[in-house]
Amino acid sequence: MSKTKTQDPNKLNYGRTALIGFGFMGCMLLWSVYNSFVPVILRGKLTEVFAGDSAFAQFISTHSWMSWVSVALIVNAIMTIDNVFGVIFQPHFGKRSDRTHSKYGKRMPYILICMPICAVFFCFVPVAATIRSVGLSILLMMTVIICFNFLMSVWRSPVVSLMPDFTPSALQSDANAVINIMGGIGQMVGFVVGSIAAALVGVLGLTEMSEALKAATNDLGQIVDKDTGALILDAAGEPRYVNYTPVFVVTAVIAVLCIVVLFFFYKKNSQYDLSAHAEMLAAEDKKQEKIKIKTLPISKGEKRSLIIMLAALFLINNATEAIVPNFTNFANTTLKVPPIYSTLMMAVFAVSLAAFGIPAGIMGRKLGRKKTIMIGLGAIVAMFAVYLTISQLVKPNEDGSVNKFTWVALWVALLVGGAAVGCVNINTLPLVLTIGGREYVGTFTGYYYTATMSASVTGPILCGLVIGLFKEDYNFMFLFCAIFFALGLLVITQVKHGESYEITDEEIKLAQMADD
Repeated sequence: MSKTKTQDPNKLNYGRTALIGFGFMGCMLLWSVYNSFVPVILRGKLTEVFAGDSAFAQFISTHSWMSWVSVALIVNAIMTIDNVFGVIFQPHFGKRSDRTHSKYGKRMPYILICMPICAVFFCFVPVAATIRSVGLSILLMMTVIICFNFLMSVWRSPVVSLMPDFTPSALQSDANAVINIMGGIGQMVGFVVGSIAAALVGVLGLTEMSEALKAATNDLGQIVDKDTGALILDAAGEPRYVNYTPVFVVTAVIAVLCIVVLFFFYKKNSQYDLSAHAEMLAAEDKKQEKIKIKTLPISKGEKRSLIIMLAALFLINNATEAIVPNFTNFANTTLKVPPIYSTLMMAVFAVSLAAFGIPAGIMGRKLGRKKTIMIGLGAIVAMFAVYLTISQLVKPNEDGSVNKFTWVALWVALLVGGAAVGCVNINTLPLVLTIGGREYVGTFTGYYYTATMSASVTGPILCGLVIGLFKEDYNFMFLFCAIFFALGLLVITQVKHGESYEITDEEIKLAQMADD
């Protein structure tokens, strides 16, 4: 007689959760490269437009009331397209995935169809940038960027909703820690993929392309001598530009492989999907027909906590999303670090976030999700304030390079900031989902992303405006972010619900059904 091993429903299946996380890993891999390199490419193209004799440049220069328009502002505005689409489309597709039924589950059809197409559009972003006609290049880039971002908004909510589908509520902080570790790994791969791509094209004999990826550049994306700043010309006497296509192609291939792993995992483990229980699906379908935002089946106190939490998420993400499109340009202009190496700096942040992932989940369970989030926010505000103060008070070296003391402050901020962001990110989504309950996982995932994506629209634009007002000084993004993190900390003190609840008998039965 064979013995069946029964897993304790109070303990998380880390291996299964990690496999679920491959979807989020592929998602974060694409976003890390997109947010690191697309702003650099756009800044080069737009700087050329502003510095040239185009009709747009002449219009700006002859109308004083347009003096607030800067390259940083326009780049950041373009980088919010994904967030605009997220606000419009992600809640919709989150809800649709709640009601989708197929042999591949509720979420997988959206992921399997849209992700590979995303990868194709992703690869064409740097290809469009290689066109020398600035107007045509920008037009094609914008077309590709819009298509890529729309498709990403279709499958992001479904891929995030996979974790709650497989995990009881009381274990979701720990599970979200694992998912965020997988996402952190995706980010880390994205931050080093530039160096990987440079090495690969070098091995293939494309030495010039490999060297260009490692080279220093000016505001136009032209390769310059790292010591003198002089232009490096090609054989025809024309300025040389960096072609980032190898970076994007390597990234797309790795991301697709992540989804392949997720597909085979789900094919083998679809019976472990707790939301696929027949009785739960029937109850869910019935409630989905009646549910409206104004008539959510939760108490007034829970509704108040939900609204306050969404407001806090809006403030917090104004800050986090403002950094994302600006850090590579900050490193390039302020620190004089080439893009593929500046992404390595963000890898330190991602390693710190990943290393603190599970401890942050444990803190959420032991101390409470709200307290853990507040600790993280307090640490972030302190680190940003310290770095900004040092960067403004400590003078640069005589050659214009950044003082070593400022470098040390930045590295400390990246290390501590990664752990602090882990405390926030790992506990916010479970807190929101717990207020709604399992039956509305997709719906409340949509609310969560409505709040975060709304902030992702306003945050970069406001931060770009601040940077432009301070004469393209990217150091001031840290002031902007510190203020919004502090506001988010104040608001979240008023949240009264969202901590994990006791596992019910029904959830225990469902968890036992998912045992190995």
